[in-house]
Parts: sequence; structure tokens; C-alpha cells
Amino acid sequence: MRKQFSRLPFYISITLIFLSCKKTDTPDPCAGVNYTIDFNKSESVGTSNNGTITITYPQGDTIQYSLYSGAFQASRFFTNLAPGSYIITVKNQKGCSDTTGTTILNYGPKYALVKQLITGYCGPCHLGTSMEGGMNFETDANIVINKERIRVRTVTGTPSFMPQGGQLTAIDKQKITDWVNAGGRTSD
Repeated sequence: MRKQFSRLPFYISITLIFLSCKKTDTPDPCAGVNYTIDFNKSESVGTSNNGTITITYPQGDTIQYSLYSGAFQASRFFTNLAPGSYIITVKNQKGCSDTTGTTILNYGPKYALVKQLITGYCGPCHLGTSMEGGMNFETDANIVINKERIRVRTVTGTPSFMPQGGQLTAIDKQKITDWVNAGGRTSD
């Protein structure tokens, strides 16, 4: 478009040029990137900050890990953790990330020993989807609620000894007895 103005004895010529802008969208490098974050953890025992989190999936040279909003690190191992809630973030080299949460509990030393016994000896029959005899010791609450039954079956053998296939050692029986006598709580 061209327009001329003639107010003065000379002419000014103004040319207006309209340029069209074109935006090109770049694909989102994180579209469709979702991580299922798998991890193992150990609870803090006693008064020490000795809980751990180990990320088992995803892993790789281009993956980094963070707790809370902390600095990212290449190591998938987090140690010396205090009891509390943790947000785990996994990020790849393109900046795509995903999060999950967990809680590190504070176990008493006696309970930590009993929990280890139950996981090792009772696992095949009483953990996860196994509920032999109607007992599932997957949660701490179920272990605490059933402390007397655990003691009776493993220490005194009433009506028969558990675990099936053999009695616990005298040392392991004492661990259960000590825990129950201390109150049978997760904090004992």
C-alpha cells in the first residue's frame, strides 16, 4: 500500500509492508515419556538416620535421580536417610521427569530384628498375596496386631511350631520374646 501526503511543498512517500509470521511448533521431547519408578527401601532403625532408598527402575547412563527438590545425581542410591516422607524424581537427558513418593519409617531395634525374621521365614506363606491360615504379615500393623500369635506359634509352638519345616533357633525365638515383652510395637 502506498500513500502520498502533500502538506508541504515536497512529497513524502511511505510504503507499508505487511510480513506474515509463521510459527513452527517443535515437538515436545517429553510427550509420551512416563516412568514407572521402582525402588527398594530400608527403614531407619533406632535413633540413627540410617534409612536407604535404591532406585531399581529406570536405570542408565542418561538417567539422574533426586530426592525432594535436591540436586540431581547419577547414583541411584540414597543412604543415611532420616525417617520421613520423600519425593523421588527421575530425569532423563532431555529433561523429562517423573516422580513418586515413599516414607522411611523409624523402627525400634527389636522390631527391626523381628521384621527381618518374618520377611525371611514367613514370607513364602504370609507375605504379599499369600495368606495361609488367614495371616498376612505384609504390613507393620498386621505384625503388631498379631504379636501374641507370632510369639505363641514361633516360640512355644502352640498348637504347632512355625515356620513350617522346622523351629526357629533359640536366638531367633529370643528376639521375638524380647520384642513382645518390650511392648510389641514398631518403635520397640
